[in-house]
Amino acid sequence: MLTPRAPLAAFALPRAERAGTRVTYRDALVAPLPGYRPLLLDLVVPAGAPPAVVVFLDGGALAAGSHKHGRIGDHVTETLVANGFAVARAQYRLGREAAFPAQLHDVKAAVRWIRRHGTELGVDVGRVAAWGHSAGGYLAAMLAVTAGHAELEGDLGVTGEPSGLAAAVAWSPPTDFTHIPPPPEGTSLHRTGHDPHDWRPDASASPLLHVSATAAPLQLVHGTDDFGIPIAHSEALVAAYWRAGADADLIRLDGAGHFYSRQKLQQATESGLAFLRERLG
Repeated sequence: MLTPRAPLAAFALPRAERAGTRVTYRDALVAPLPGYRPLLLDLVVPAGAPPAVVVFLDGGALAAGSHKHGRIGDHVTETLVANGFAVARAQYRLGREAAFPAQLHDVKAAVRWIRRHGTELGVDVGRVAAWGHSAGGYLAAMLAVTAGHAELEGDLGVTGEPSGLAAAVAWSPPTDFTHIPPPPEGTSLHRTGHDPHDWRPDASASPLLHVSATAAPLQLVHGTDDFGIPIAHSEALVAAYWRAGADADLIRLDGAGHFYSRQKLQQATESGLAFLRERLG
């Protein structure tokens, strides 16, 4: 019987499920976590030459959410696959399961897993990007700015592979944890008493503090009427990128809040798709 301490080589890669012009790999084991759920991801690969792969990270303020489903994740996944990108929906621990930097360790482990096994699974491991909304956008931004930061890498799952990205798309992400408002009254997070401050130890969790000239190209999308995570967060991160001489831009969704209407969602998705095509080739 396999134990949580068994080497990753002991765990078989998931079975390929073929349907139409795509192959799906469900519940790939990224890393066993003694005392926690194992870290998993689902990978969808379109037919054709090995495609670039996008790691999609769902949101939920680190209080809720699943890599298995979600309106935004489902929409982005279907759009990317239809346009020739592979998509890995990666799981990460929530805020009350583990404190920062556990969540960043989890998603870095997913990137390293793709680099180790991606060729075998039919994706181009030289073109790995990330995309996320809210907490997922935050983690996508952290992946973009912390490549090569050994103190934030973690040792989960596959080691010895880089966790850096070729590009990232971050929607409505918090970028500065010294300026996070409490959850707005009337929202589900306010009713549960969950606060983003619960899970981060200090400002070191902020992407804003890790930007350098080597940061991966980043597209930020933010609603001008987002009162949960104000657009100033994305404005500050873009400014930090520019000061460092790195590549970033900001798409402003006029009148949008933290969650997007169907029209705004389509606009943001098309912008992200164009950005990845340009940066990944």
